[in-house]
Amino acid sequence: MNEPKEFNQRVRVYRMKSGQRFVGFVLLTFGLFFGVAVWGGAITGAKEANFLEMMFPIAFSLFAGVFTYRGFRNSVHLSETSIELRCTSGHKELPFDKIKGRRRYLDHGDENSPSVWHLVFEPNDDRFVKIDIEELYRFDDFFCNWLNELPDLDALDKTRPKTSNFGLV
Repeated sequence: MNEPKEFNQRVRVYRMKSGQRFVGFVLLTFGLFFGVAVWGGAITGAKEANFLEMMFPIAFSLFAGVFTYRGFRNSVHLSETSIELRCTSGHKELPFDKIKGRRRYLDHGDENSPSVWHLVFEPNDDRFVKIDIEELYRFDDFFCNWLNELPDLDALDKTRPKTSNFGLV
């Protein structure tokens, strides 16, 4: 039903955009440089050792390391039979014949994080997990064409009649 046409590879792999990886490296480099500066000053005796100042570069470098690892580890796999999300938090797979449709929503960021669009593949069977993918991956035309062939559940929801329980007690 939703299988891609003319599948010329066993598995198509989509990785995170280069910007995600680059930002991770910059943050990690900054954290390590800051750590060397703070810890170097404390070790040489040029600066008084403060616990909070000593731990901040370590915590920042750990955060940046996880962010960088995530940028290189996360991937979306489109095979002949299913779509699969492999990420640091686990592995989710949804066979093509179990896809009910797709949704798209904007996760509004706050002052510290940007807004990010998400693609959601909903299953037609409760035994399968919903796949929620941030649009931070380098998708090609093949993926976009396959995606556009799936039923758009957001558009279908707009055309369905709305039931209301307003006023019922």
